[in-house]
Amino acid sequence: VQLDRRELSRAVDYVRAHPEVRDVLVSGGDPLLLSDDRLEELLGALRAIPHVEMIRVGTRVPVCLPMRVTDALAAMLRRHAPLYVVTHFNHPKEITAAAREACERLVDHGVPVENQAVLMRRLNSSARIIKELSHECLKMRVRPYYLHQMDVAVGLEHLRTPIAKGLEIL
Repeated sequence: VQLDRRELSRAVDYVRAHPEVRDVLVSGGDPLLLSDDRLEELLGALRAIPHVEMIRVGTRVPVCLPMRVTDALAAMLRRHAPLYVVTHFNHPKEITAAAREACERLVDHGVPVENQAVLMRRLNSSARIIKELSHECLKMRVRPYYLHQMDVAVGLEHLRTPIAKGLEIL
């Protein structure tokens, strides 16, 4: 479900009314699937709030739809600095030439890019794979940021990695 303008306006009003909010994460669905104009409208409204110091945009677009990361998009994101793009690569095999190009385009435009990976049993739940993922991210100037334990979600129980295993990998 995509938020309509009224709901987005209510969310921005909430942030505006709460001066303790200094760091805003734009996420849920994927904000980079919005049009440039719609995304700029949202980011501009957040950037206009004096107490909002940082904006983070959580996205899997560089992984799954890297051609969406155009020069125009990267330049628009840069205008809202300090803004960080938080990608979501979970395995080194997801770092394709196109994905690398998308991330490097953002960085070249001055948009810092960080990665959050979700630990998934039998997919990336080994120190070797997480190390390779981290190194490949760093080589494309994407900073490894988070290693998440998977949320509890119906139908995904088979992918959950025990917390002890996550601690061992770290």
